[in-house]
Amino acid sequence: MIPTTPPRAELPDPATTAPPERAALQWYLRLVRHHLGRGPYLDVAGSGGALLAGLTRLGPASGLAGSDAEADAMRHGAPGCPVYRGVDALPAPAASLTAVEVLDRLPDAGLDGDTGPGGWFRALEPGGHALVVAADAEGRGRQLSGARWVPPRVPRGHVRIREILVEAGFEIVREGSDGLTRGPYGGVPAWADPRTAPARAQRSAGRLTLEAGAGERAVIIARRPRPS
Repeated sequence: MIPTTPPRAELPDPATTAPPERAALQWYLRLVRHHLGRGPYLDVAGSGGALLAGLTRLGPASGLAGSDAEADAMRHGAPGCPVYRGVDALPAPAASLTAVEVLDRLPDAGLDGDTGPGGWFRALEPGGHALVVAADAEGRGRQLSGARWVPPRVPRGHVRIREILVEAGFEIVREGSDGLTRGPYGGVPAWADPRTAPARAQRSAGRLTLEAGAGERAVIIARRPRPS
C-alpha cells in the first residue's frame, strides 16, 4: 500500500527540487554508459541541469523542459547544451533518454505530456533506450524510515512505475533498485550500517544489480520497441 502523504502544501515545490547528490549522479552516468550507449542523449526535466552537464562527457546531449523556468535552470547548469520546450521542437529523435526523479513530480494527468512517459516514447527513436529513476513508495527504504520518510510530490511504488512505462508502450529491459542510500535507518550511522553496503558496492561497480524494492528508488532501463 502506498503510504499516506502530507498535505500538498507541505511537499517540496517541484520547481526547486534538488539535483541528484554527487555519488548518485556518477552512478547514473555509469548506468547510461553501460545500458544506453553513446547517445545522442536527451535529459528530461533534469533539476538544475546537473545530469545534462554530465551526459555531455559521454556524447552529444540536449534537454527537454516542462516550463520556461525549468529550461532556464537546465541551460544555466549545462552551458552550451540546447534545451527544448517540447517534443515537436526536437531536431531529431534521441537514441537515449534519461528521466531521473521526473515521475516523482508528475501527476497522472501529465503522463502523456511531453515530459511524461508518453513524451519520452515519442522523443526516442525506435530501439532507443531510457533510464528511469523514481522514488519507490513501497520499497525497503520507505519501510525502514517509517515516519521519517519524506515522500515525493507524487508517490508511487515500483510496480506502478513499471506499469506506467508499459502502458506508454515501452519494453522493460532491466529493473532494480538503488539500494539503501538515504540513511540513517535507526540508530546506526549510514556509513557504519551493513545494510547500506550493497548500495555502495553497486555504485562502485557502475551496474544495476540490486533487486526491485530493495532500496529508496526504482531504477528501470526501458526501450522503445522497433517496428515488427
